[in-house]
Amino acid sequence: MSFPLGPNGAFSANIGLLLAFFIGVGFGFFLEKAGFSSARKLTAQFYFRDFAVLKVMFTAIVVAGLGFWLLVGLGALDLSLTYINPTFLLPQIIGGLILGIGFVIGGY
Repeated sequence: MSFPLGPNGAFSANIGLLLAFFIGVGFGFFLEKAGFSSARKLTAQFYFRDFAVLKVMFTAIVVAGLGFWLLVGLGALDLSLTYINPTFLLPQIIGGLILGIGFVIGGY
């Protein structure tokens, strides 16, 4: 695995992986601080009573996408060096339903 900014000379691959690690740890830290590891918060999402998790995750996805395209637009990120998985909607919907049903059945 490589951090896509490394090959452009922004910094070495090892520094890129270290940066990616700290970004991930920071993201997890703030999710924990917001209470998103709470079983009650997650269950409330599945029962359509609390949409905080959905709002935060949707915002994170949008910000990451905008940041990605901004880096591409500025020339800091070479789009040919990134791989974007193809989307298969039906299997993803089925997998999400199985995961959600499992969470609800388990009372998580």
